[in-house]
Amino acid sequence: MIVRLTCLFCCLMLSFSPYSQTWRLVTEPFPPFLIDNNEKPGWVHELVVSALKSQNKNVEIEYTHWARALKLAQRHKRVAVIGAFYTLKRAKIFTYSLPLATADIVLLKRADSEITYSGSLYSLTPYTISKGEDYVISEEFEHHPQLAVTTTHSLIESLTLLIHGRVDLVAGTKEVALYWLENNETLQNFKHSEIKVITPFLSTQMLHVITAKDHPQSDYFQQDLYTGLQTIVANGDAEKILKRYDFDTNQTDKVLALLSKNFN
Repeated sequence: MIVRLTCLFCCLMLSFSPYSQTWRLVTEPFPPFLIDNNEKPGWVHELVVSALKSQNKNVEIEYTHWARALKLAQRHKRVAVIGAFYTLKRAKIFTYSLPLATADIVLLKRADSEITYSGSLYSLTPYTISKGEDYVISEEFEHHPQLAVTTTHSLIESLTLLIHGRVDLVAGTKEVALYWLENNETLQNFKHSEIKVITPFLSTQMLHVITAKDHPQSDYFQQDLYTGLQTIVANGDAEKILKRYDFDTNQTDKVLALLSKNFN
């Protein structure tokens, strides 16, 4: 009996070894970077999967809303969250990977509105701004004392409120907003020309993969990802993924340079 229990214990230890397990990740649909679509799941999604598979790891990625994704990682229900922006507050809780992509954070308004943005956040104080729950805009935006900000579960919900005139502005990622306006069934009923991106941009953020610092396998995962990204940049797999998403030479070079910047 003791021998059987010992064998069972050894088998369990092996199955949960950081060298043999399936990494379970979570994120929110964040197209074109991360798309909840089996055929073409987004180029950041594919980079992460390819990097980890190069280290002989299986990968499962769950798509949910952003606030829940962060909670799952904090509670150790998932080892990592893909696509997180950096904040000082998050950095106290999470370990950050090297950056995988850059994203422009902007304000969007209805084309028929008379809103102007001077570049100072104080010029936005008369308006109601919607953003996704736990979305990061900029450190200045998050801590501004006079902005009227309401939150939703997603950028799609915020854009829907904007279209129906229930808020004045939406703060969010430009690339993602334009994708949803073109591809989401709810938002497709409205013409692109009805929504306008305001300049200047609020910020430019980088997308990272984050792990809870107190997760027992955080360091193992981050090392797998780091080494895997080095591998797929060196062997050309990263470039193949980017070309699959119709990146031109300039776009490809920028992403590969970003990925390679922090390699030792």
